[in-house]
Amino acid sequence: MNELQFTNAYGLRLIQEFEGEPRLAARLCEGGRYELGYGITFDLDGQPFTATSTCTPDYADALFRNALKFFEDGVRRLVTVPLNSNQFSGLVALAWNIGLENFRSSTVLRRVNEGRMEDAAASFGMWVFATKGGHKQALRGLLRRRYSEAALFLGYSWTEACDNDAIALQREIPASLPGTDRVIYKTAFKDVLAVAQRYPLPPLDDELVLSTPIKAEPAVVPIASKAGQPVPLPGPAPAAPALEKPALSGPASATAPPVKVPAPQRAPEGTKPPDPPVPIGQQTSAVDGAKRSEEWSSGTKAMWQSRRFYGLVLIMAGRLWMLKTGSNAFLGAVSDPLVMEFVGGFGVMIAGELIQSWGRAKAKKALH
Repeated sequence: MNELQFTNAYGLRLIQEFEGEPRLAARLCEGGRYELGYGITFDLDGQPFTATSTCTPDYADALFRNALKFFEDGVRRLVTVPLNSNQFSGLVALAWNIGLENFRSSTVLRRVNEGRMEDAAASFGMWVFATKGGHKQALRGLLRRRYSEAALFLGYSWTEACDNDAIALQREIPASLPGTDRVIYKTAFKDVLAVAQRYPLPPLDDELVLSTPIKAEPAVVPIASKAGQPVPLPGPAPAAPALEKPALSGPASATAPPVKVPAPQRAPEGTKPPDPPVPIGQQTSAVDGAKRSEEWSSGTKAMWQSRRFYGLVLIMAGRLWMLKTGSNAFLGAVSDPLVMEFVGGFGVMIAGELIQSWGRAKAKKALH
């Protein structure tokens, strides 16, 4: 399901917009883990970053590719209904920030798999908490990011609807920490959607996809981004491919050789051009029809071979015998209405059998 979907240019822009410039030195994120590059918490070998971890701009791109492929594969695996490009990209952007394990148990995924896309978009706003030191904080920045992902999911631009001044969140911190903030007020998604619907995203004719398939599987398949420790798998770490714009047809990059089409030949002047060939499956003939007729008729039981025929004969014989022995007048038996009805039905059956035999004989004659 959704094997040909990749994060489109809008999804890449959203992720990089909210993550900011790639971090070349480790930073402690809201979830309590160290991250590099575009908010990535695990290295190419699956190991979490530490306070002293660093990277170069090129390595940050490699980290981005590795993480993007992981989250795309996760969304494809968990979603059981077909998605369009914006829906797929919005879900990847959400999973990127909350982690695949949280995404797996989310109301968003459940509504998507139920085909309730509008309800799924409204559920993005539930994920506004970041846990740090055991305390679950409700953050306005996360609410703005969730609504932006939901707008992309529905195919709308988030720039105006999710402007920094357009999203508000008020929270109440518990008296004793750690604990969970109580959200007193937050901007309703319906209000955000009313603005976003004025700015539909134009279709992408030539999408820039940075998640071109990697030939070798990554050495690490982490189970979550910021929500849990990645689990390494055995195997060498693949080299990160260079950024490039892949073909629109999907993962395959090989180009098929051109097919030579022969030029049409003209018929000589004064001759009638041949009739176009009849497609296979539509070619029929009288012989074929006769064969089918014979096959059909040969599989039909003759009338005098049926139990109903013999039953009718026995009934007629019994009725005639009863009437004859009771009145000693055969003509009286024949004049009985019930007997006349049986005789008429018998005559119709005999006529039908004769017509059927004539049809079978004609069909066999056509074969020869």
